[in-house]
Amino acid sequence: MSHETTPVRSRRRTYFVQLVIVNVAVLGGLMVFVEGLASYALFAQRLLSARPLAERRHTEYDPELGWVNTPNTHIEDMYGAGISLNINNQRFRSDHDFGEAVPPGKLRAVCSGDSFTLGYGVDDRHTWCHLLSILEPRLETVNMGQGGYGVDQAYLWYMRDGVRFTHHIHIVAVITDDFQRMQANSILGYPKPLLDLEDGRLVAKNVPVPERAGYQIWLSNAVLRGNELRSVDLVTRAFTRLGLRALAPAGRRGEVNEKTRRVVEKLFENLAKLDAAHGRRLVVVYIPVLSELQGDGANEWLRVIETTTRALGIPLVNIVESFRAFSPTEAAALYIPEGSLAYTGAAGHLNDAGNRRVAEIVYAALMTGNPSLSRD
Repeated sequence: MSHETTPVRSRRRTYFVQLVIVNVAVLGGLMVFVEGLASYALFAQRLLSARPLAERRHTEYDPELGWVNTPNTHIEDMYGAGISLNINNQRFRSDHDFGEAVPPGKLRAVCSGDSFTLGYGVDDRHTWCHLLSILEPRLETVNMGQGGYGVDQAYLWYMRDGVRFTHHIHIVAVITDDFQRMQANSILGYPKPLLDLEDGRLVAKNVPVPERAGYQIWLSNAVLRGNELRSVDLVTRAFTRLGLRALAPAGRRGEVNEKTRRVVEKLFENLAKLDAAHGRRLVVVYIPVLSELQGDGANEWLRVIETTTRALGIPLVNIVESFRAFSPTEAAALYIPEGSLAYTGAAGHLNDAGNRRVAEIVYAALMTGNPSLSRD
């Protein structure tokens, strides 16, 4: 019987420990590789299976606005069975055109805004803008809502195409995202104009707006969605901790918001002066997204609008306050739920009930809640 010496046993023990360490390292590296590969595979799958944008079905390129409704468009079952969308020859959501003059015995209201005003997800006759004309038969309403617009694009479209139509009331409806959209020269890869202040005047930049092909927009979205990857997030966090703020855009968020606030103030000042000069009543409506109904505090942009409209004497219809009176279940029942429409970003828009409730609140403000808005 042989006996191993102590040095031999020690060498074998060391060898065994090293072997275990190497195998654990290899296994760990393999797991990291597989995890990373799976992450990129899922990311690619999300890109390839992404739902289409609903707006692509009824908009076209516009060198001044970025995109705008395609005239004479009719899409049967646009948002589901029996829920169609019509765009008239003037690019407004309607199944008929409007004369520049107001029909006898009518009052006309122009509704400016984004997809919440357009009536994303509902039929032509169930948008809150159209429902105003049902609640008040004297009203003829013109729907100038457009999906994806910021306050800047809604303003530019109204100044270009809306002002030539005689009207008595101009309703500008906004959501929080509309102000954030003002801070970029593209949205989801689609180029847009950018409003800026120069010598106290509003100036549209990035015009004519670049026209991009479909594959360019897809690539832009792929780059934007790259932030979803854990590796990109890890690198961004690392650079942020090292103080390299160039890769952390949020570092200048306060400065950007302040610039946007000044543009917003000038924009509504211009509208107030223009509408007053033509005897029109300007009204601002603030519509909440579902997440804003949680908690009691106003968000930054609602505070900006409250301050701006108060200073300019513009009536503000704050739908946020009204919707917060509902229970969470009641509030959720006013919005389109996740997965009910096969379009990107569909969830969270107002459904039929939500549009009806907004119309009732706006109608009350226009006709009864505020004597300065009522007409005999």
